[in-house]
Amino acid sequence: MASNDYDNLDSIPLAPPVQNYQHLALKVDPSMLEGSKFVFEGDESKKRSLGEIMFFSIGTSYITGLTTGGLWGLVEHYRTFDGTSAVLKRNHLLNSITKRGTFLGNSLGVVALLYTASSGLIGKFARDGKDDIVNDIAGGMATGAIYKCTKGRQVIPFIIAGAFAGFMCNVIGSTINEGVSHAPQIAKEAMQDTVRILTGKD
Repeated sequence: MASNDYDNLDSIPLAPPVQNYQHLALKVDPSMLEGSKFVFEGDESKKRSLGEIMFFSIGTSYITGLTTGGLWGLVEHYRTFDGTSAVLKRNHLLNSITKRGTFLGNSLGVVALLYTASSGLIGKFARDGKDDIVNDIAGGMATGAIYKCTKGRQVIPFIIAGAFAGFMCNVIGSTINEGVSHAPQIAKEAMQDTVRILTGKD
């Protein structure tokens, strides 16, 4: 009887071959692996340009202000409108939303422009390219001073508020980059850096 292609089926092993690589489902913190946060070597040293930061910050602030102001105008419409005409109601609604929306959106956009420009320029020219909490606090103070520069001595509370806002922006930005679980440690380190700077130990 002639042999065929199926005569040697019994000699073929059914077990899978031995794998020479580790299983991917390892319980290892990705942050402990070299290069896990970046695609290419050297990416960790790259930073966004001032223009990119300003574009993102201004756009986000404007949209946030526009949305929040629109909701503010909507609530104001239902609280103040007492007419019965459908045409007047529609006009009053649109006027309230556009009035509050554009006001808050433009205001936040201008504040974001002043803050990102001042903090970026301070870090680039006054501090030789350093990027730390000093730039954020100084940028916040400059923003408060410029935004209310026509108020005379009344500008001081805005400078203080700007410094606090810059501190919070630094903490929030670091929390977004590192993760919410690191928020307490980030806030603690930011406070320590601020105290160190104020005491002249920088």
